[in-house]
Amino acid sequence: MGKPAGTLGEPSWLSIDSVFRGSVGKPVFTWVKTQLSGGGAMALLDEKHLAVEAAKRARFRVHHVGTKLNQAEINELEALAAKRKQTHAELIRGLVLREIEQDKTDLRPSAEMVEITGCRLLLVNLLGPMAKGQSITQEVFDGIVDEIKKQKARVAQDRLKDHEAWR
Repeated sequence: MGKPAGTLGEPSWLSIDSVFRGSVGKPVFTWVKTQLSGGGAMALLDEKHLAVEAAKRARFRVHHVGTKLNQAEINELEALAAKRKQTHAELIRGLVLREIEQDKTDLRPSAEMVEITGCRLLLVNLLGPMAKGQSITQEVFDGIVDEIKKQKARVAQDRLKDHEAWR
C-alpha cells in the first residue's frame, strides 16, 4: 500500500465544507491544500490574511435594497434610466448615494441659490464661445441647457461646501 497523499511531500486536498445546492441536490465542496510547495503547513486562518480578506469584502456590493413601484412610477423610472443611458440599478444606486452624501453635510442650497448657480453656468457656457466669435446652434444651446439642469444643484452644493470651509 502507498502512503497517504501529503506524506511524500505532495500536497493533499481536504474538504472544509459541503453545501447542498442546485436543483439536483449534489454537494458542492470547497477544497484547500494542506501543504505548501515549500513543505510547511499552510495557515488557513491567520489574522493578517483574515483582515485583508475582510477589507476586500467590505468593498463588495452584496446588500440589496428594494422597493415596489406602481405602473406609472416604473414607467417614469424606465424613461429616466433610458434618458441617462443607465440601468435601473445604476440609476437607483446613484440616487441613493447622492441622498446619503447630501444628508451627511446638512448643507442644502436654497432654491434661489440653485437657480442663480444655473444662470451663472448658462452665462459662462454661452458667453465664452460668443466672445470668440463662434455661433451657437439651437441643438448646442439645448444641450447646454439640459446639462445645466442636471448639474446646477450639485454645483450649488459644491459652492456652499466651499463657502462653509472658507468661513
